[in-house]
Amino acid sequence: MAIFSADTVKLLEQVNQTYPGTVILRTAGNASGVIRHDQIKTDMLGTRLMIEITDTTAPDFMATDELLHMMLTLHGYPQIFFQLEAPEPELTEQLMVMATYLYQPVMHAIIYREQASHGLLTRDVAEAYVQGVRNTLTSEVAGDKQEAALRLLTLLDAKVFLRNYPDSSAEWEAEFVQEFPEAWQAAGLLVDQLVLDSIKDPASVHRAIVTAFKGFDAQMLMWELPELFNAEFTTVTPVLSERQLRLTVNQVFEVKHADFKNRTTNGDAYIALAKNDGQNSFVITPSQENQANWFKEFYQTPVQDILDAMKLPYTVRD
Repeated sequence: MAIFSADTVKLLEQVNQTYPGTVILRTAGNASGVIRHDQIKTDMLGTRLMIEITDTTAPDFMATDELLHMMLTLHGYPQIFFQLEAPEPELTEQLMVMATYLYQPVMHAIIYREQASHGLLTRDVAEAYVQGVRNTLTSEVAGDKQEAALRLLTLLDAKVFLRNYPDSSAEWEAEFVQEFPEAWQAAGLLVDQLVLDSIKDPASVHRAIVTAFKGFDAQMLMWELPELFNAEFTTVTPVLSERQLRLTVNQVFEVKHADFKNRTTNGDAYIALAKNDGQNSFVITPSQENQANWFKEFYQTPVQDILDAMKLPYTVRD
């Protein structure tokens, strides 16, 4: 079993000071020489959360990735939720996976930066990360868009990783240009829109998530591929000012009937879209009785009262 570094153990202790339970960290399996983000397994055991690193190629890199994700969300950084469903279960699952693939590079803008500052983005880790990309993707063939979305999602995170790698990444970038010219260029354009250095706090993370969603769909349109419509499908924790919390719902959100069903009730769903960026902030199921009056009262209720009454997560902007 791999032994975690003192820095990793210290981070685990910091997470346990905030987490409402106990987080346990362990490793299993052998070292494959490959890093993939599916090499982390989490299980709830009562109030204990077990994080198991299932490949010992880079246990500190993988463990701190997961722990920093937890640390950020415990401190109010936006999360994504899936409260809606498409008509086909397979499509719902695909939309959820792809939205998560877009969310992760935004969080990794902070996480990889922090890992680099602690010396975790070593040459060996970078080699294993790049090998994971090689194992995930096939080389581009002109005109074949079958794996275009997967390539863009995978290479978006690779761009963020290599931007934070402290030494020269020229050899790997040259390889990606050779193997995935169109997708690598598209990933670069999307990363430039995210402005990685500006992603530092909950508000900037929220903006970057929305940018990633919109930028991905714009690229899909350019490639004549289906959009994901994450602005509606995926709920992103709203980051609101004290003033916005005091305003009424109709001043901050536009509520529209969803093209998707409520994932819990399988009934009709309404989405509260933030007026400033059009992103799904929460999903509601109105009363079936006297719905007109219900909506009238809902629209005129202060935002904070609604969020608190419905026990919906939100973050107060500094």
